[in-house]
Amino acid sequence: MICGRTPEELLCEIQGFHGFVAPGLLIGAFMIDKAYKVIDKTIEADAIVETKHCLPDALQIFTPCTVGNGWLKILDLDKFALTLYDRHTLDGFRIWLDLDKAKNHPNIYNWFMGLVSKKDLPKDILIDAIFKAGSDILSWEKIHVVQYGSREKKGAINVCDLCHEAHAASQGKTCFACQGHSYYDRLVMA
Repeated sequence: MICGRTPEELLCEIQGFHGFVAPGLLIGAFMIDKAYKVIDKTIEADAIVETKHCLPDALQIFTPCTVGNGWLKILDLDKFALTLYDRHTLDGFRIWLDLDKAKNHPNIYNWFMGLVSKKDLPKDILIDAIFKAGSDILSWEKIHVVQYGSREKKGAINVCDLCHEAHAASQGKTCFACQGHSYYDRLVMA
């Protein structure tokens, strides 16, 4: 059992959430399973993930930590690591894919390092290698979170003087988009 699921249930849940069985997400499930074996089961855990690739989805599937509820923070350090920690004491455990250990599992190491093409390493072989390796490719350490540990609460709301959309009052009388900090340009509809 991994995260309380059989391998078949695990793969089905990954595919249903992510759209396909991503090897990184499967490794993430083993990371979370390891974290829950070392962390006190009675704590209310928050999570920090150190990459935006695959691993955040694992946390959202296999823990109650999501971006939407604010219990999951994503730091784009591009390290394949996650932390589960007590939201009150900020003590927890950081788990990562240990490349020295992964070298003992060449298919996993070569895939992760981009040393082999997808056609030369079919996904079914890689998935099987991940199941066989399990948590043997992981390392962990006890940590105390010193940054990003607190939850951001939603603050006061204003209505923009220009577009009349709701926005955080901390942005001022006009929203960031109307102040010129938007990710989009409005197109005129014919």
